[in-house]
Order: sequence, then C-alpha cells, then structure tokens
Amino acid sequence: MKKFKYILVVAMAVATLFSCKKDDDKPAPVPVPTPEAPKTVAEAKTDDKEKAYTVRLQNTTGTFVMGYNDLTLSVLDASGKEVALEAATFTPWMNMFKGDGKGGFIKEVDFTHTCPHTALAKEGNVWKSQALFQMVTGPSGVWFGTITFKVAGKDYELKRLDFEVKPQTNKALGKVHNFRVFTEGGNPKGQKHIYAVIAPEHPKVGENDLVLGIWKMQSKENFPEVEGLTVGVAVKDATGKELSTTTLSYKDKFYRGKVTYPKAGAYTLSYTLKDAQGKEIQPQGNEKENVVIATTIEF
Repeated sequence: MKKFKYILVVAMAVATLFSCKKDDDKPAPVPVPTPEAPKTVAEAKTDDKEKAYTVRLQNTTGTFVMGYNDLTLSVLDASGKEVALEAATFTPWMNMFKGDGKGGFIKEVDFTHTCPHTALAKEGNVWKSQALFQMVTGPSGVWFGTITFKVAGKDYELKRLDFEVKPQTNKALGKVHNFRVFTEGGNPKGQKHIYAVIAPEHPKVGENDLVLGIWKMQSKENFPEVEGLTVGVAVKDATGKELSTTTLSYKDKFYRGKVTYPKAGAYTLSYTLKDAQGKEIQPQGNEKENVVIATTIEF
C-alpha cells in the first residue's frame, strides 16, 4: 500500500512538471500597441452666422516641423461634438514678407506659395493628409491653411487657419534641400526641385528601408511628385569614406530601396539622378553651378 502511494505521488509530480513545462512553452501574448491620441496643432472657428464650427488640425505630436508631416482634419459643432463631413479640402500656404532693405523683413506680403501636400482622403471616419513643409515659420514668412468642408449638404469655408512650422528635431531625417535643373529652351531660372528623406524615422544598425521624396515646383501653387527617375545612393561615413551604394526606384509617390548602416552615428547620403532613358541629370544651384545633392543624417 505504501509502495502504491509512493508511485501515485511520483506520477502526480511528473504530470505536474510536464503540465508546467507545456504552459511555459506557450508564447507570451503580444501586447497590442495603443494608438497615440491625436494632439491639436491649430484650430479656429468659422465665421458662418447661422452655424459656426471649430476646425482642428491634429497629429501625434501636436507640432508641425520642417519636413514631412502627417495630419488629420476634424470639425466640431458648438457643443464640442465632432461632426460627419461629406467632403473636405485642406491647402497649406505661406505668406512671404517683403525685405526692409536692411537684411530684415516688413509685415507686408510679397508673395504666397504652397508646398508639396496630398489631398485630404477619408480613412474610416478620419480625414488625413500629408504635407512637406520646406520652410519654418519665421521673420521671412508665416504659414496658414485654407479649408473647405461640407456638413449636411451645406458647404463651409475657413479662409485662414494659422499654424506654426518648427525646425526638424529628428536628426535621422536630416533637412529639406533643393536644387535646380536647367534645360535648353526651359525656364532661364531653371526648374526648382525639393527633396527630403521620409523614412526611416528611427534607423537601426543594419539594413533599413529608405524612402526619399522628390518634388518639383511647377508654380507657387503646384508641387507635384517627380516620377520616373532612378536614384543612386552612396552611403558615406563622417570622414567622407564611401561605405556602400544602393538604388532607389519610384513606387507609391516616393523613391524606395534598402540602405545599410554598420553602426550608429552620422552618415551622408549622396544622390545621383538618372531619367527614364538612363541619362544622368546634373543638379545645379541658382547660378547654374553644379552641386552635389545629399542628406546628412545621424542616429
């Protein structure tokens, strides 16, 4: 009898051990990230006499920076409740001030320009857009947006929603730069282009997905994406030594490819451009001097 009890106890212990081991082998549940609550960048009220609405621009940080920005648009009624929009548009503008002849500026508008941006698109119940702000708010100029929207079949307009664009603080994205392309018979001032790194925002040591945006300034009101190029990238360290090369191809509005960083630190991404026929495009400055286009990043 004692022997039977001993065997029973051992059997139960072994069963418990294997049961615990089986439970331990189960993968831990992956935590579901909580979406960041949007923060308000700027808001203003419409001046409609019948029914005023509050128009609000938001993103995850509550700040617009020089560079590429995601944004959302929402409209609230007098009670603070968000209303359903049947249509909406958002156009960013920058008033550029006249110079005072002494190296400063006076509060008199010289001209106004927009920037690269996408049309508002509805995703679920949220209206989203992206904008590439090529300048910061400062003595030379200020940013604002014009917004239209439709509620219950009626059209509304907010002619001016002021907002601030601050300097980029993420060194992994570098700065927004520009260059010109001069062609025979073209604009004598050249075709101005803007370029900026869109991703990765947080690079890692090893291989990364590089996303580069290139736009051309067709006019002060129109900055379309530049399509059809092949972009060569040379990765250089802080001493200027070339570490690797890669090629970016155009897909979904941007130039995309792989880039490798052997360690954390500062790098320069130097670009070469070729058109659809494989002919190299020479970037130039305002005085037609040849320039090297590049982005310096650090992480």
